[in-house]
Amino acid sequence: MSISTIVMGRRRLYHTPEEARLAANAKSRKSYHKNKGTIRSRRQEDYNKRKEEKQQLMRPRPQFGPKKSTPIDVDRAEPVHSLADRDNPQRVTYWVRRVERVSKRFAEEVGPSPLAYAEELYAGYVATHRNEPIFEAIVRMEKFQKWLTTYLHEILQISGCSAEYKCAQEVAEKVSAMHRSLEDLGLYTTLSADDIPDFETLHKRKEFAYQTLLTA
Repeated sequence: MSISTIVMGRRRLYHTPEEARLAANAKSRKSYHKNKGTIRSRRQEDYNKRKEEKQQLMRPRPQFGPKKSTPIDVDRAEPVHSLADRDNPQRVTYWVRRVERVSKRFAEEVGPSPLAYAEELYAGYVATHRNEPIFEAIVRMEKFQKWLTTYLHEILQISGCSAEYKCAQEVAEKVSAMHRSLEDLGLYTTLSADDIPDFETLHKRKEFAYQTLLTA
């Protein structure tokens, strides 16, 4: 008399695609919080590498032969105003007007709501999975920061911690908050889906820096 062996299949864990998706998200969240330090370290390394590559592309190539006069490229040169301003760098108004120029360009870039600007970049990435617009915006913020650092230093040397300096500092703080927010968002886009929960989950939990640093 023979005894037949019955082989049982693996018990089915999920009965619908929605159950499987929720389970995968929960697993990703658990893995992310367990390895958050390692993930952020790798994310920073990836971001630094990407940033260095972008800076290499932006560096001017060496030119040979006689120099040719070319019009000023406003995206590469610092903002200028008038010949009178250029002749008076010892006056605080010389630098204040440059701060105002950067503030105007920042407002034109960001619009009336810094938070809405960052939200638009976030939504664009979620829809297309292209992070180039985010990193291009980061580069523009870095330019603004570079100019403002110079202007703040000059204003401080001329007038000390004056009202003009405090106003310029307020502009610099707005630009800095935007720059830090976009860097954080850009870093998240360099991670694989296995490293973090889905973006919508992070957004609902307000884990992106821009959701706390920026105002509407």
